[in-house]
Amino acid sequence: MSNLLSRKVLIGTAIVIAVVVILLLLPIPRVVLAEISIPAEPVFELFGFTITNTLLSSWLTMIVLIVGGWLITRKTTEVPGRWQALLEMIIEGFYGLVEGAAGAKWARRFFPIVMSIFLFVIFSNWLGLTPLFASWGPLHHAEHGEGEAVKWLNESQTLGLWVGAEEAAEAEGAGHGSGEEAEAGYNLVPMFRAATTDLNVTLALALISVLLTQYFGVKALGLKYFGKFIAVGGIVKAFTKPGLGCGGRIATFGMGLIDIFIGVVEAISEIGKIVSFSFRLFGNIFAGEVLLAVMAFLVPYLISLPFYGLEIFVGFVQALVFMMLTVAFFIVAMSHHGEEELEEQLQDTH
Repeated sequence: MSNLLSRKVLIGTAIVIAVVVILLLLPIPRVVLAEISIPAEPVFELFGFTITNTLLSSWLTMIVLIVGGWLITRKTTEVPGRWQALLEMIIEGFYGLVEGAAGAKWARRFFPIVMSIFLFVIFSNWLGLTPLFASWGPLHHAEHGEGEAVKWLNESQTLGLWVGAEEAAEAEGAGHGSGEEAEAGYNLVPMFRAATTDLNVTLALALISVLLTQYFGVKALGLKYFGKFIAVGGIVKAFTKPGLGCGGRIATFGMGLIDIFIGVVEAISEIGKIVSFSFRLFGNIFAGEVLLAVMAFLVPYLISLPFYGLEIFVGFVQALVFMMLTVAFFIVAMSHHGEEELEEQLQDTH
């Protein structure tokens, strides 16, 4: 009982009660739910090319990474300070993950690629949680009279405030004779939307990962790497290897057919990697943004805070999963053909 009546508990309880009372008593405007669109929305045109909000976000993410990398590394010293030591510890931790999976030899080649993917994905996910995203942008006329009302802030109607139906009615009632009116039927197109909520972006990342998987497989095994897709060696052996006998040739031919079927399955699995990679990342991040928007619409300003923490964690986990699965695919591609070659690859990597 004494713990429940401690000073920290009482202060925390008082702060929560005060926030709830303020939210109930003050005329705080509600959060307007933006239109939920799976495809990326166009925001303007540049030299005849349509620029979407996710493309802008991709550019912004790259700018943040490039400028941030330059600012962080321009004053590095041999004896690291506190922040440089923290950064080096983080980088070494991720490098240790890759090295533990792939070995010292291949980790030096894998790490720059997979770490770049990780940084792009995690910054795209986390930037999407900032107020710069999904809160402002061009207003478009809604179809069939739907949409929300807009209170224009200037006579030319180039700057407006997106308001709800109740606020629009109050503004219209108070605006008679004062020139202040609210016009209904608009949808907000966010100027910025997290890049990873666009299936085109996640598909591009998945293609990069799978194509690099084929590259490292060929680099490690040569043209024999493609033997897992075109496995005709068993059928050729059934007709050319001497001393098999009739039963042996039939059995070898049957195993060759199985190898061909497995090769088809392997080819389909490479396509499946692209699909699973792209839809996993897209689905998790897009669903998280929709969840935050709906929670803010239902209970403004308060209930969304725990979900923000959840989405920060989910953004990190999805970036880490994408990174480590890419490393795993690289390793599998380099150690695919038989037990002897698998042992050779493991010896080379370690």
